[in-house]
Amino acid sequence: MQVSWYEASRVRRASPLVVSAVLLAAVTLGRAQAAVTAAFSFPIARAPHALALDPTLRDPAWSAGRVPNDGAWENVTTRSAAASRTQAYVLYDDRYLYVAFRVEQNGTPITATQSVNDVGFGIDDFVGIGVDPSGAGSEDYYFETTPAGTRYQQANENVRFRPRWQSAAVRTAQGWNAVMIVPLDVLHVPRAGVQTWRFQFVRSVAARGEHYAWAYNGLMQDAPAGQWPAFDDARFWAAGDLRVAVSAASRPRPRADLYLLESVGRDRNLFEQPNQGFLPQSVRHYGIDVSVPLTPTIDFVGTLNPDFSNVEVDQETIAPQEFRRQLVEYRPFFAQGAVFVNAASGMRTTTGSFSTGQNVIFYSPSVGAFDRGGKVEGSFGDQSFGIMSFRGFDPTTGNTFDDQAFGYEHALQDNSFLYWTDGVLAHHSLAGDDSTLEGGVEARNLKSGLITFADYSFENGSWVPDGRATMFQTFADIHKPNYEVNIGYLDIAPNYNPIDGYTANSDIRGPQSIVDFTGGSSAGIKSWSAFIEGDRFQDESGAVHQADSGVFANVVFTDGLSLDGAGPSIGELRSYAIPSGPGCSGASIGVTYFTGFPCYRGGVTQAFNLMNVPVDYGDATPNPINTDYAWGTFGSNEVHLFTLSMTRVIGDRLTLGVDYDGTFERPLISGPLTSQWLRRVSIGYSVATDSTLTVALRSINGYGGFAPAVGTDLAIAYQQRFHNGDQLYVNYGTPAAAATLDRLIVKFVFHAGADVGT
Repeated sequence: MQVSWYEASRVRRASPLVVSAVLLAAVTLGRAQAAVTAAFSFPIARAPHALALDPTLRDPAWSAGRVPNDGAWENVTTRSAAASRTQAYVLYDDRYLYVAFRVEQNGTPITATQSVNDVGFGIDDFVGIGVDPSGAGSEDYYFETTPAGTRYQQANENVRFRPRWQSAAVRTAQGWNAVMIVPLDVLHVPRAGVQTWRFQFVRSVAARGEHYAWAYNGLMQDAPAGQWPAFDDARFWAAGDLRVAVSAASRPRPRADLYLLESVGRDRNLFEQPNQGFLPQSVRHYGIDVSVPLTPTIDFVGTLNPDFSNVEVDQETIAPQEFRRQLVEYRPFFAQGAVFVNAASGMRTTTGSFSTGQNVIFYSPSVGAFDRGGKVEGSFGDQSFGIMSFRGFDPTTGNTFDDQAFGYEHALQDNSFLYWTDGVLAHHSLAGDDSTLEGGVEARNLKSGLITFADYSFENGSWVPDGRATMFQTFADIHKPNYEVNIGYLDIAPNYNPIDGYTANSDIRGPQSIVDFTGGSSAGIKSWSAFIEGDRFQDESGAVHQADSGVFANVVFTDGLSLDGAGPSIGELRSYAIPSGPGCSGASIGVTYFTGFPCYRGGVTQAFNLMNVPVDYGDATPNPINTDYAWGTFGSNEVHLFTLSMTRVIGDRLTLGVDYDGTFERPLISGPLTSQWLRRVSIGYSVATDSTLTVALRSINGYGGFAPAVGTDLAIAYQQRFHNGDQLYVNYGTPAAAATLDRLIVKFVFHAGADVGT
């Protein structure tokens, strides 16, 4: 799996024995070259008439849309030629994009277990098309369908992209066929007339855990089921020439979603807060979200009284965390155009250390319930931008806030050059004012693979204890198909911590580096990747505040077994005492890992060392079994961590998930052995193509420091999406709570206008 450290998330665990072998193999291992590259261009034929949703492909008009070189697909997983043939077809008219596939799958079982649209993506076989109407990488879309005709779609600028489109599939003697009809008005088409779009065609073979691509480059990355294909690969898509009608490039329709919500039960007023705790909060019974297109690719987005009940998505964990974890934003106002507003947090750029992850100056999950907001976001040419303002009042603390955020990015489609700037102006009644401005640039030499990067941000205001703080990062990176070498420097000033942002650690400065190697299939091995990384950061006292090193690898064997990283991660983190008096006087009232500035009193360095031995079977297939055992020193404790999870598809309606996780911890100095155990069973039932019922029962017992709390939690959720776009949610409890909440939420969303997320 080829994964650039700053371009995508990755599993950072490894086996020293495996790594020794793969490093030696990386010197000589080659890979097959795909026939289709980003330089490839072909004309898109117009459909002679409206095509029917007929997966038998009897209509002879399909022959004019046969995609060139469709027999030379690449297996992204094994980095070799695809073992079975895929033929793709694409046509268009003034209203629709017509796509079809003939899939050969002799000798490999067809997997088609999911029957609810947008649920279980990556579990089944699928084929799909990637479309970039901008030709510049700013408006990218994927549409996928399975052998059962179940639909999925993604847009790079909105995680809530849910347009209405059609698909159908049928089994054949050689495999299966699929047809997809996508309305052009669900895409952000920038203009009419002759133009060049970018296209990609993809396929997943679930039983083998493999992914195929029509347009291929050695830098393309594979990813686990549900996370592939990646939008960052859009720079490798091929060009398609077509003539777009004026009607297809006209300004899209506006849309509005009005919700009505009621909550009953003893815990009806308990809701999750940004810190993942549950506190009383008054129920909001109604609110509205709107999106009004100003041009074909630029929208005004507004919200009034937005919902904070979180019925669409919940998050939880009891895994030990050395640093705070990042969550995914799903609220409509923040989700649409999120990468445009937070320009430096896009998939092509990132700032932060290898071990702590990305630092961003605007992190919307940290914004709790707010009252109203408005923003303008979109793209034009090679540019994308967003500017927003939102206001709110937190009844749990009495804090009022009136904040603004903006972003701008210029990026060439092939990512050879991009620059960005973004900023946040925050005004909080309790915390004070905080202003942060960021700017950066990245350049890539497509021949040599050299990437240079620099990013600088400046924060000031009453929120910052010292009045001002900065962050600076730079690196040079050589990125080749089979290896990558990155050497960089990171400098985060004491107390740098934008109030609406995410900063894992401050008061760190020093070098960091990573080397990774990637290979495809060989005897007994389907694919492998290896990573070596390290950083060493001092604080302003001269002491080492944070240091990390590790060797990480992933190996997938042809028999279905895989090592999803097995080996050591070694780290140290220094904490300081917090004085109670002015200046540096007074007794200590606690400790902080964030910074000891300016006192640096009572510094203590703790180790965070874990040895991981994970063994998976059938990973990236519909029925995986995942196990992991890790042990080592984690702060002030010696820990042992156990994880077992498995998923089973039962028939064509039921999905069963089982998790069993445990932790043992014992203080390094003295103290009793403590433990925590999590047991969870979840059942999903596919009621209809747009309706699901899920039941989750989880129990956490024992005591220690990793789980939020102990208790038994029952959560039930029913979701129904109607053909006109209306949605119904009925939720009892929530899987994010430590124990069952006696709370039933009924939420109905009335939808009007254009499709959700378009």
